[in-house]
Amino acid sequence: MTAQQIENGAQGASAGGAGLAELVKQMLASGALTAEAIGLGGGTPSAVVVGARGSGERITVAALATRALDSCSKNTRRTYGSYMRLLANGEPTVTGPDGNPYPGIGDLWVDEVLPSHLEAALKVVRVRAEAGADARADRREAKGRVVRESDGSGAGYNAIGAWRKMFTVAVNERNLAEGFNPASKVKKPARQPGRRLALKEEHLREMLEFFGSTGDDPELDLMIIRFILITGARQEGVLNLRFGGLDPDECTVRLDEKFGKVTNQPVPDWFIAELRAFALARGASRRKDPVFVKRLASGRFAQISRRRFNSMFGDRLQAACPWADKAQVSAHTARHHSVTVIERATSRAVATAFARHKPEGTNGIYTQASPEEVAEAVVLVYGGDHPWLHRLDIDDL
Repeated sequence: MTAQQIENGAQGASAGGAGLAELVKQMLASGALTAEAIGLGGGTPSAVVVGARGSGERITVAALATRALDSCSKNTRRTYGSYMRLLANGEPTVTGPDGNPYPGIGDLWVDEVLPSHLEAALKVVRVRAEAGADARADRREAKGRVVRESDGSGAGYNAIGAWRKMFTVAVNERNLAEGFNPASKVKKPARQPGRRLALKEEHLREMLEFFGSTGDDPELDLMIIRFILITGARQEGVLNLRFGGLDPDECTVRLDEKFGKVTNQPVPDWFIAELRAFALARGASRRKDPVFVKRLASGRFAQISRRRFNSMFGDRLQAACPWADKAQVSAHTARHHSVTVIERATSRAVATAFARHKPEGTNGIYTQASPEEVAEAVVLVYGGDHPWLHRLDIDDL
């Protein structure tokens, strides 16, 4: 039976069926309903929910994962990529709900995916994360290091974030109808309470002394940790800093960090001078030259990577200092410390602006701090001066 026959049959049934016939005709034309979906096309009835399909092309989960990954920034791909690929391609090392290696749902049409599919995949994510954490714990234990247990909730949190990103792309591209996003129906696991605290003063001094006197390039490591403490930079901010991002006139450093957000972060005048001298001594002269480069045995320099942070904190500081091992101190611990110091010296609003965080709630938006207040805070804590503190605001004229 064809679509036309369906329409003709409905029209001939009764005058009251005209509205139904027109509705069926419109749904058939838009693709929201097919003859197969109601078992009249001679094939296997489709599992698609009527209305779930968008007006765009129909794509599979595997194709959506590729499209979503292509739309992500490098850092977002690093965080979300494994979860998108697991959903599409499966995970042969983890048993799925049916007792077999989890195969993924890459062959399903996007409009066929149900929240239960994602909930099943979430269990696989948790099992995989727990196995990975257990293996890391065994390695740390074998080295006599402090071990922390993990329940995989952090991986679950990121997995739901990744899948929400995926299916939002499908909605935006009209592969999936608004309101049928399965990821929006799956609750994110609660994040574990933060365990990072500001460093004790004696631990901070010990860390600075350690980085300034050990390793293959103490000058580099000490400048990295001081940069994080004074600017609150993330790892990306350190790795992406270029010579052209050092502005001695404005006393700012250009931080290119999460989600492509770029901020001109104020620093004390003495620190911008030290940064420029450091960069120039290591061969920087053009605006795209990296600031943080490692001194090689040959006397030349090479740009650092994330591995530098792993070496500084995981391989060296934690191995040498029991307090750092117990707290699993990392570059992010130093950032957290820097934000805490600013908040204690000033206010939460200033610390939020200093950390480049979004204000929380309506009150946070109304009371957000200005860049000048951030400049005033870093000078208060670290000394020196800043040009923004000596410029009249137009409202003062």
